Amino acid sequence: MSAQALNLCLDISQAHARLQWVLDDALGTWHGIGHADFILLHALARAEGGCLPTAALVAPLGVPLSSVVRRLIPLEKTGHIARAAGQVSLRPAGRAVLGEARATAGALCAGLLQGLPAGAADAAAALLRHLAPGGGREVR
Repeated sequence: MSAQALNLCLDISQAHARLQWVLDDALGTWHGIGHADFILLHALARAEGGCLPTAALVAPLGVPLSSVVRRLIPLEKTGHIARAAGQVSLRPAGRAVLGEARATAGALCAGLLQGLPAGAADAAAALLRHLAPGGGREVR
């Protein structure tokens, strides 16, 4: 049974890599942002007032705080976000590019999931919630 579990986890990892590559390519080509940038902008847009502590952006990306800070620098230079006193806020330019990028990402994701058997998306969502409780906000 452990071989089956390992193979499933490796398949999930490979699927994540493919999804990330596809989204990086499309979002970079059409909107000038990468998949990780999209995740950060999306997290800020969902936050009350479009503002979060910098440390709160660690979990959505699953990387150390220093990596988050390095990723924020270009987004700040392009006017998508503002940083002050350990806080990151979404600026109007970031909200605009996110709105456009959501349409692109949504269409890509819908295309990738097209043709799944009935109930497969629900089963996959349940599996992902099991692997990342709290929508990926908890890192163990």
